[in-house]
Amino acid sequence: MEENNLNQNLESNEKQENVQTNETVMQNMENVNDTVNTTQTNQTVEKKINVCCLLSFIFSMVGILMFGLPCGIVATILGIIGITTFKQEKQTAKWMGVTGLCVGAVEFVFMSMYVFML
Repeated sequence: MEENNLNQNLESNEKQENVQTNETVMQNMENVNDTVNTTQTNQTVEKKINVCCLLSFIFSMVGILMFGLPCGIVATILGIIGITTFKQEKQTAKWMGVTGLCVGAVEFVFMSMYVFML
């Protein structure tokens, strides 16, 4: 009879330990999930400038001041490349590519007319 009582006590102790272990595991998993969620929301993506768009803008501005025809051609080509390879999630300064393309095309047209009229 005493052995039965001892066995029952041992079984109930084991069950209590299992329940406590399961509760601890669940709490640890919740802590890990909270940590993962906070690190995901705290991460910021640093956007870089699209190099072709930047160069297109620079060449178009230089073309206005000095060398219209060659800079206009380069600005137009780089503007097209910059706009087509632009990645919204990773890059900024698309406006520079659009501006460089437009100004470069206008430079090219006006300087071509000027050269051919001479």
